Amino acid sequence: MRSVPVSEHITWVGAVDWNLRDFHGFETSRGSTYNAYLVSGSDKVALIDTVKTQFVGELLSRISDVMDPAKIDLIVVNHIEPDHNSGLVQVMAACPNARVVASASGVRGIAEYHDGLVVEAVGAADVIDLGGVTLDFLPASMVHWPDSMFTYCPEDAVLMCNDAFGQHLASAERFADEVGVELALEELRVYYSNILLPLGTQVGKVLAKVAAAGWAPTTIAPSHGVIWRGEAVGRALAAYEEWGSDDALRDKVVVVYSTMWNSTDELAKTVADAVASQGVDVELFDLAVASIAQIMREILDARGLLFGSPTLHHGMLYRVAGFLQVLAGLKPVGRIGAAFGSYGWSSGATKQIGERMTEIGIEVVQEPYTQKFRPTADELEAARVWAIEFAGKVKAAGV
Repeated sequence: MRSVPVSEHITWVGAVDWNLRDFHGFETSRGSTYNAYLVSGSDKVALIDTVKTQFVGELLSRISDVMDPAKIDLIVVNHIEPDHNSGLVQVMAACPNARVVASASGVRGIAEYHDGLVVEAVGAADVIDLGGVTLDFLPASMVHWPDSMFTYCPEDAVLMCNDAFGQHLASAERFADEVGVELALEELRVYYSNILLPLGTQVGKVLAKVAAAGWAPTTIAPSHGVIWRGEAVGRALAAYEEWGSDDALRDKVVVVYSTMWNSTDELAKTVADAVASQGVDVELFDLAVASIAQIMREILDARGLLFGSPTLHHGMLYRVAGFLQVLAGLKPVGRIGAAFGSYGWSSGATKQIGERMTEIGIEVVQEPYTQKFRPTADELEAARVWAIEFAGKVKAAGV
């Protein structure tokens, strides 16, 4: 299989997962890649990261396009999550002379994943010389696991940063400028929203450490998706800086709901229209058909969140409850919200939604709008007034 040059001394030898459609609950409509890189010096060759077990054959085939895998001298494990680490033992078997290194936390994790397998720890003070080509290391704890690490090749100015700057995007092309920078940035946003959103502070700290170390990458080579080079590097860095800043939120409301007999659906559409009438951007999602990954993509910069559900068995529908559980894990900060919904013989959903929002850290700024049975014209007008009040609070919160 074809390997792809990344820079003078670095070659992409990873795997393309065209059929991936779910990444622990995150819908991946464009598939993904598991990127690995060969770094060649005059004396030694290093392999940066490995792949999922079922893709080891693909990885070794691409390595063989460049060299005999048995001649690899070093394997660097930047992250121990199974999509990068589960194939490690098989790769080691094909590279019997290779020294294996990881962060200190990664060393412990590898031993736990692979039945006591012992590898060496490297850290920020370590430099490995491959013969005129060197590798520097930077622990990147919680970007996005405790063991995460960045590896940098200063001679080629290439940053191999594992999940940071990644996207779930399968393609025959290896670079953002080849698939289209706008497409790559869109998938970068979806990935950040669904995986790195709760870790913005940690991402910012690690990027500050990259700058403090004097690393100045002209290429960013992540473990998923396409590689950033040229002007695309600056755009990717600017996107991360924007999403992690205190000014990321804007006057925008995301309305997320589920419905049984369309009463809550009517309310949702009325509420969304009323918010939009106040000059506030709106995105509307019915959880029966919407992708959670795309909802989170919109929540990334939305200041206001409205959740709607009819009452079933004194509580909210399971779709709404499930989505709020996803949201709890992603820990959005700085958002305000409210609940709306309908009921038949007994209410309870909107109260439960409000309580869950408070637990998540979303500030509930007004009483819920709760409707019995199908709303009349007057009741829809009342819902409009309620939503207009919420839109005003969104704008006020942004001042």
